[in-house]
Amino acid sequence: MAPSAERDYLATNLRRARRVRGLSQDDIAALSGVNRAYVSDMERGKRNIGIDCLGRIAAALDVPAASLLLPTGKTRARTRGAG
Repeated sequence: MAPSAERDYLATNLRRARRVRGLSQDDIAALSGVNRAYVSDMERGKRNIGIDCLGRIAAALDVPAASLLLPTGKTRARTRGAG
């Protein structure tokens, strides 16, 4: 089964927000208390994360949790027709 569109949005938005802030996956792991390998898996769409984890990641990035789940132009194009 392919990852959901929301998981793809999360992967893209997390990676983009982390890079915009100049943070490494290790930085996000330290700030959020989430294992670095888990952060990597999230950025590749390999993890179906819980709401508490999403909240910790969003806090580490200083963004609203909901913003990590919103489609972007890039993710919309990749997921169009999926379903």
